[in-house]
Amino acid sequence: MAVLTRYRLAEQVFGLLEGGDPKAASSISINELIISVGQVVNSMLKTDYFDRNVPMGEMIPNGAVLGLYEGVSVTKDGTGSSKCTIPVKPLSLPRNMGFWSIYPSGKPEQEFIPMQMGQNNMVRSQPMINTLLGQVGYECLGETVRFNKDLTEGEATATVDMRLVVMDMDKYDDYTMLPIPPEWEWNIIKEVYSVYSTQPIPDKTVDSTTNELVRVPINDQRQPE
Repeated sequence: MAVLTRYRLAEQVFGLLEGGDPKAASSISINELIISVGQVVNSMLKTDYFDRNVPMGEMIPNGAVLGLYEGVSVTKDGTGSSKCTIPVKPLSLPRNMGFWSIYPSGKPEQEFIPMQMGQNNMVRSQPMINTLLGQVGYECLGETVRFNKDLTEGEATATVDMRLVVMDMDKYDDYTMLPIPPEWEWNIIKEVYSVYSTQPIPDKTVDSTTNELVRVPINDQRQPE
């Protein structure tokens, strides 16, 4: 699977524009498309700027944003609980703050309780609180998020939404892997392509006798002599 970068996505859009209408594509530069790719990704992630201090004096890196990743599949893990694979790796922050919030799809008011690595096993050994008073807790283990309950509730799969701390798209250079799921590739290409494919064709033509560009007035109503 190819690495998704701003340049790769822009290059694919440019290829579509050239193949479909060379005259329209000739007025568009690859750099312009790269900027548009970043804008489209930001809109799809529904990003919010994230710049604040955290306890113990740590600082959130400049340019950090909260990206929304919707519809992440959750499956059973065979131990009476459930798990899911993160769509992208967030920034490495103290106390796993890169995983800013996780909740059932479309229900941000039902946010789950984050737990540090090992806390879930510790809580299980305490009869008074091992159910987290009916709440759902989760641990982040590498690329896997494990929940203390089975979120599928008899179904094969369930979905959750995640707010993950990533860098603003403008902070990634043209060849750095973007924090987006691979399945977003075609949607991003289509969105950028739709913007530029509707640009008007320049009012120029090529004089076959001189091989030079000649401007042709669009509204020239003169009749031939």
